[in-house]
Amino acid sequence: MLKRLKTKQFWKIVARDGLLLIAIFYSFNLYQTRNIADIAPALNAQLISGEPVDLRKMVKQTPVLIYFWGSWCPICSYTSTTVTELSKEYQVLTIALSSGSKQDVLSYLQENNYHFPVINDPDGIISNKWGVFATPSIFIINSNGEISSVTVGVGSAWGLRFRLWLAS
Repeated sequence: MLKRLKTKQFWKIVARDGLLLIAIFYSFNLYQTRNIADIAPALNAQLISGEPVDLRKMVKQTPVLIYFWGSWCPICSYTSTTVTELSKEYQVLTIALSSGSKQDVLSYLQENNYHFPVINDPDGIISNKWGVFATPSIFIINSNGEISSVTVGVGSAWGLRFRLWLAS
């Protein structure tokens, strides 16, 4: 077995298969985001904390990470931990999709120790406007109000940080 790990052919196969997997995941993400506009839709809403939010004003400061999630989404529980950490360093705005009442969302956030600003979207109106059909969906908005990156599914902290840096 150790001899096999040392051969060039083995590492060529590993590299080929790794690149193939990356290409498949990238293509799948492109397909899932094919109907997303280049410019972020207007987003004027109220956080569940009661504060008003205007995305156009937010992006003038630094890029904004917009995170669509659901309390019912098992993958979102992993991503929400990452978004909580990113919210300490970056502007983050999250939208709770079809996750119940304001109180339901507040309870969920408290139970899971998530600390990020949330807009409740119980009927999916905001999500539909943004073209979101799967959760988690993460948008990076640059200072021109353009959507510079979209991720559907799990996003790593370093990958999201890199995309926020690119949007700066």
